[in-house]
Amino acid sequence: MDRWLGLIGALVGAFAGWALSEISQAYAGRRAARQKMDSAAFVCLDRLLKIKSAHDRGDAKQQDGEIWHLGGDLDRYRDAIAACPGRRKPHWVLYRRTIPLLLEHDLGILDELIARYEAYADVVQ
Repeated sequence: MDRWLGLIGALVGAFAGWALSEISQAYAGRRAARQKMDSAAFVCLDRLLKIKSAHDRGDAKQQDGEIWHLGGDLDRYRDAIAACPGRRKPHWVLYRRTIPLLLEHDLGILDELIARYEAYADVVQ
């Protein structure tokens, strides 16, 4: 009887250890995905600030170059959004709102985008 209780205890302990490990890994994965998405949004914010600076100085060549680089930044942001389903909706809306700047060079939305990305990056002064 004691052998059976020992075996059952060992099995329960092994299962509990496995379950805790799985939960811990899932939590770490979600946290890493959120951090990756927040970092990607911050990179987009930085690029938008560079676009604004070039625009304010009248440097069309740098402005266009920064908009070109924004394409890669937005691709990474999109991929990070896809990997983070729990917070996907508000970030996807922001990503979609940024597309006209990238494709049509619509600078009329630049200040709005900067404000929205700053809110996500928690850097509003």
